[in-house]
Amino acid sequence: MIVGLRSSVALPSLAAPTVAEMAAEVGLSPAALAQVEKGEIIETTPTDRADRELAIGMVFLVRAPVMQVVKAFQGGADLKADPHVTALHEVSGPGTLADFADLRLTPQGSAEAQRFLTATPSQTLNLSTAEIAAFRALGAAHQPEVEAQLRSLLLARYQAYRARGLDGSAPYDRGDGVQRDPAEELRRDSAAKILGKHSPAFREVLLHYPAARPAGLDECFFWLAYDRDERPTLTLRHRLALPMDDAFVVADREFYVSQGYNAGQAHAAFLPAQNGTMVFYVTRTSTDRASGFGASAKHAIGRHLMTREIQGIFNRMRAAFETH
Repeated sequence: MIVGLRSSVALPSLAAPTVAEMAAEVGLSPAALAQVEKGEIIETTPTDRADRELAIGMVFLVRAPVMQVVKAFQGGADLKADPHVTALHEVSGPGTLADFADLRLTPQGSAEAQRFLTATPSQTLNLSTAEIAAFRALGAAHQPEVEAQLRSLLLARYQAYRARGLDGSAPYDRGDGVQRDPAEELRRDSAAKILGKHSPAFREVLLHYPAARPAGLDECFFWLAYDRDERPTLTLRHRLALPMDDAFVVADREFYVSQGYNAGQAHAAFLPAQNGTMVFYVTRTSTDRASGFGASAKHAIGRHLMTREIQGIFNRMRAAFETH
C-alpha cells in the first residue's frame, strides 16, 4: 500500500540532478554511461564505511516511465524476481499476528527451529537478550510453536519500528557483553552526503522516521522469507519513495534480519532518461562475517557474490517490464 504523508519538518526542495550530473557523481564515464543506455548494467565502486559493511553500486536503464518503475518498486517487483524469496507479504497499519500467518521455517525447518529453541548470545541468530529468553522458555517445543513465537517477534519489531523508527530496533546479543545494533549501522548509511546534497528531506526521513515525514512521501512495509544457504532467513523491510521534480529518490531498508547479516539498506535515484528510467543504485549490507582476520578477502568475495545476484534480479525485473 502506498500512503501519502504530511511533513513534520521544513527543508528546502531541491531540483533533481540530471542523468549526466549523477553519472559524474558516482564516477561513471561518458563511455560507461553510453553502455548503460544500450542496456548494460554497469557496476560502480562505493566505499565500504566500516569493516562490517559490504557496499555495491550499479547503474542501469529500465525501459519504462519513472512513475511505472516507482510503482513496481513499491509493489516489490524486484523482490518477486529474486528466486531465493519463498514468501513475500505486505503489512499495513498497526499490524496483527494475522499478517504473519503464512510464516513457515523452510527449508530445513526442524533444524532451524532447534536453533531458536537452544538460542544463546552469538552470531547464529539475530536476537535480543529478551528474545533469546522467550525462545528458551518454550522448552521442548516443536516447529509450530517456534513459528508462532517468530510471528510475535516480527510483529513486535514491526510495531516498535512504526512507533519509534530506528530507536525502536532492539540490538542483537552477541555474548560477552557485545551488542550489535542494526539501528546504529542504518543511521550511518542514512547520513550519506549525496542524500544531503540532493534530498535533505529524504535523508531526514531515514534518520528520524517516523518524526520526519515530508509531503509526498510514499511508504510500504513487507516481511519476507528467503532460502539462504539451505537456511530460512526472515526480514522486515521498509520501502520509501519521495519525488524530486520529475524524478524520485527511493530507499529499501531491512530493519530486521533473522540471520546471516545484521541489516541492509539501499538508496536509488530514478531519473527520467530518453529511453525510460535511469536507475542509480547503491546498497550497503552490514555483516559480522565480513570483519576480522582476512577481512579484505571476505569483502572481495562477498561483494562479487552480491553483485552477481543483484544483477540477476534486476535483469529479471527489467525483462518483466519489456514483456508487458
